[in-house]
Amino acid sequence: MEISSLRWSTHFLQRDNSRNGKIEKSSQQESRHGQIAFQVPETVDSPVDFSAITPRDLRELAWQNYQAGKIDQETYATLSEELPTHAIDAQGQLIDLSQVTDETGFDFHDYYRNQLEIAMSLGDTRRADVLRSVMAFLDV
Repeated sequence: MEISSLRWSTHFLQRDNSRNGKIEKSSQQESRHGQIAFQVPETVDSPVDFSAITPRDLRELAWQNYQAGKIDQETYATLSEELPTHAIDAQGQLIDLSQVTDETGFDFHDYYRNQLEIAMSLGDTRRADVLRSVMAFLDV
């Protein structure tokens, strides 16, 4: 029976996960000394329209930003949680969200802005702080 250390298995998992990551092809250019120099092309991030994004795309974008350290865990958890079947907007009107699927475009900007207004009016400072962080992410 062979026993592997936890350090080795963790390292192996990290290395395996790195293989699953998106690999960008680099362009090759000849350097002065005849060696090949690799340059990764810069990608321009186009602004995301959070008023018409699918829940699946929002979760993916939130995951990428969480892994990059741009958002904290609570913000990521809020952005990636499933929408309820019904919600209340800031004016107190009931909104039916049962038709929203992972492939349906949805106005997350208005939804989270309404949730922030509700949390502030109820005095829920903890929830309001998380929703402020969500809105900061959506307004970028």
